[in-house]
Parts: sequence; structure tokens; C-alpha cells
Amino acid sequence: MKHAPSSQARGTRENGFGMIEIVVSMFLLALLSIAFLPLLIGAMKTSFTNSTIATATQMVSQQMDAARQAGDTCASLTSFGAVAVPSVTDARGVTFQASRTVANCTSGSPVFPRTTQVTVSVAVTGSSIPALSATTLVYLRAP
Repeated sequence: MKHAPSSQARGTRENGFGMIEIVVSMFLLALLSIAFLPLLIGAMKTSFTNSTIATATQMVSQQMDAARQAGDTCASLTSFGAVAVPSVTDARGVTFQASRTVANCTSGSPVFPRTTQVTVSVAVTGSSIPALSATTLVYLRAP
């Protein structure tokens, strides 16, 4: 009956990973990590920009709702446009400044319904992101 050779009889044969193999695998893992780093940074920047744009869009929508609730007369819309909107800072520390503009209400034709143009803009303070704006026409019930 033959017996398996003992570990001493095998000579220099070793089982498992040696130190060189571990260092080489760590080096390869580091190279892969460095290769994916620009992708990760780009994704984080895009996420930040998208979040900022979403917040500004929500503010524009809120200001449009406020314009709808302001009334349907020239006096109420003009006073709505004259009120300064305070700036808003979100949890990330980004500051948004909204502005409202109401066009001249006195123009109009007696044949066509009278309307005025309301524009709402939201700018991101200290950012290269362009201001978001929306414009709507409001039908006037009375001057």
C-alpha cells in the first residue's frame, strides 16, 4: 500500500498565496480603482447639478402657483410682482434667488381678452448653472 508523500518529502512546494502574489493583486486592484475614479467624480458632479436644477425647478413651480393665487386683476398681479422674494438655502448650502416680473397690465384690446405676462426666474447664487425661468399669460378679469 502506497502512502501519500509527507510535506517534508515534497520539498519546496508550498500551498496557498505567498507575499508576492498578495502584493501583485493589491497593485492590480489599485490600478482598477484609479481607472474608475474619474467616472465616480463625474457621476458625483452630475448628481449635484441635477439636484440643484430639480430644486430650482421646484421653486419656479411654487412661484407660478403663487402667481395663480395672486388674483386675476392688474392691481393684484402688479403687487405680486413688486414683492421681493427672499433667497432660499437648501441643506447642501446652495442658495437660490427667485425673481418675479409682471408685464404692463394696461395694454389690451377691448375685442380680445386682456392678458398679462408673468415671468418667474430662479438663479443659483455663485454657480455656473444658468437661471431657470418660466413665463405664462394670465387672463385678467378686470384692470
